Amino acid sequence: MLGFIIVMVSAVATGAFATREWGHVWGMFCGIGGGVIAWAVLGFILRKSIAGQQNKIQNIMQTAQNKANRQMEMFQRRPPSSEKAARQIMEKIQFEAVRKALDELENFKVFYKWNMLLPKQINTMKVQLYFQLREYEKVDALLPKSLLFDLQSIAIKMVRMYKKGDVKLDKFFKSRVRRFKGDDRAFLASVYAWMMVRQDNAQAALDALLEAKKTSDNQVMLDNIERLSNGKVRHYSNSGFGDIWYALALEEPKVKVQRQMRGF
Repeated sequence: MLGFIIVMVSAVATGAFATREWGHVWGMFCGIGGGVIAWAVLGFILRKSIAGQQNKIQNIMQTAQNKANRQMEMFQRRPPSSEKAARQIMEKIQFEAVRKALDELENFKVFYKWNMLLPKQINTMKVQLYFQLREYEKVDALLPKSLLFDLQSIAIKMVRMYKKGDVKLDKFFKSRVRRFKGDDRAFLASVYAWMMVRQDNAQAALDALLEAKKTSDNQVMLDNIERLSNGKVRHYSNSGFGDIWYALALEEPKVKVQRQMRGF
């Protein structure tokens, strides 16, 4: 809002000066030009400032990813006592990074007065981060104030609706999945199908996957279509999607711990 006001003031001031000096035609032309220039300059400064904050968050997450990769290498050399212990160590690394990222997001508040959509964009990022922390009350509070357009946010919304037994889940899925194609549509359809299978509605699951098949040949989805078509409902699995699936916390990933053989 503040940016709009500055642009309008710049346009009016430039136009008034030009009108006084060169007449109405030049005044109108210069006023429009002054507004466009002011908008461009403000936009450039805002984008640079926001990009700087985004880079800080990306660096935090990348550092955590590198640390997690090193930890996995250590597991290969010196396996932990159990799968649960390995998961706890990896979660600790992840959660520390997420907390730091959430702290950095608070720095975006100074830009809210310049961009009316920015608060919703930041809330969308917070939804994804709080979801990773499994602080679902905060997720539920922020979802109505977020922009649910990207794949991850829509999947999170579906998970929360499923967990709360929301009867509008079917309507929400069908309204949002239309704008996706390829692997993205296959993933959302597979998430929905998993939920339908758990609700003993294998036909709804199969219908969603067959519809997604029109725009995707994703192998995980095709395998599940075959299972459902052959009545092997209990063998339905989204594990082939990897991290993007397990990030929804509907299933726990299997951490393979290699045991060292002891000599006799």
